[in-house]
Amino acid sequence: MQSESQRKGYLMRSLGMSTPVLNRLVFNQPVDDFITDMLRELVALSETTVGKPALCALLEVIRSDVGEDVKISIDELLRQIREELKKQRSHQEIWKCIHTLDGHSDSVLSVAVSPDGRMIASGSRDRTIKLWNLTTGELLTTLTGHSSSVLAVDFSPDRQTLASVSNMEFQDGNIKLWDVRTSRLRQTLGSSLVALRTSCVAFSPDGQTLATGHFDAAIRLWHLNSGKQLRTLRGHGWDVNSVTFSRDGRFLVSGGIDGAIMIWNWRNGERIRTLNRPSDFFDSMVSWFDRSVGSIRSVAISPDGHTIASGGSEQPIKLWNTNTGKEMRIFTEHTDSVNAIVFSPNGKIIASGGEDNTIWIWNYQTGEVINTVKSLNAVNSLAFSHNTKILVSGCQDSKINILSVAL
Repeated sequence: MQSESQRKGYLMRSLGMSTPVLNRLVFNQPVDDFITDMLRELVALSETTVGKPALCALLEVIRSDVGEDVKISIDELLRQIREELKKQRSHQEIWKCIHTLDGHSDSVLSVAVSPDGRMIASGSRDRTIKLWNLTTGELLTTLTGHSSSVLAVDFSPDRQTLASVSNMEFQDGNIKLWDVRTSRLRQTLGSSLVALRTSCVAFSPDGQTLATGHFDAAIRLWHLNSGKQLRTLRGHGWDVNSVTFSRDGRFLVSGGIDGAIMIWNWRNGERIRTLNRPSDFFDSMVSWFDRSVGSIRSVAISPDGHTIASGGSEQPIKLWNTNTGKEMRIFTEHTDSVNAIVFSPNGKIIASGGEDNTIWIWNYQTGEVINTVKSLNAVNSLAFSHNTKILVSGCQDSKINILSVAL
């Protein structure tokens, strides 16, 4: 590429119209006169990350005018760029939507995958719960009985029972247990909590206890065999948006609209630690006026129990050390509120979805972004299959997307 006009033409085609160095090309400044400045500006504009066309264009231009030793280095860098691009294309092909399930008439607010990986449950603003065949995408049945939006669903560890919770009910309670095999309502809990919204639900690993989070800032624990309430955990200042048990059943984690993340010994009711907010109730109330903290919408625990992930309205995703309560890592890629976050069952990755219509997938131990999946609408809920090969998303547009995963 010895011709000056050829070199300028190549740069203009490759750089597009977003780089300031184009001004110099337009005013006929010789390329050799601004190669150094160009490199500096590309760095300032973050255009020199692997795979960016500006870097490739610049390397190609200067390659023909350097010594053999430098040319070898440039060729090696170009080879690395090609390999990285190949890897990125591979990820895009691997993380692809294999089914879109269309059956709800309003937003899908919650999804869950059965422990055996055969079935998906979805709860919607249309007040119904639907059960789907995960492999074929076939609608198996529709469960009705809630008189308001179904905010959360969860399968019992033995797959025999599905729990669902909803907004305010005016009939017989808003916590319902369904027989998965017969699709019949087995039991209703919380009939005395008529006026209380129940936001979230989770089964304990042994399947004997159900945790529910409520509008009155309480977490309630229920004994499933008797249907009786075991105890109430109090500490949050406002609605409890998310609850989850550690895989070994040692502790429970909750997140609320007050921005607090709480770790509980749920068997004796002791609050072990408070993250993201002062543990003292008064100080927590005062700190609530710090709008930069925002509410917590989703919490998750890594399979080994060592890491807690949180996402919410006004903050990036944060990873916390369970034992020390220290913040370990921050992910800032989402551009709007994070509605859902989940660890893969194999403990290798986390996935998150939010109001910015994206799903982000990370290696949470290194912080590396593995992939980004675009959605047509906000992502409200996420769930992995038991073998980590499938990721299911519930979306604002009433659709459920099933993504294939390969790591």
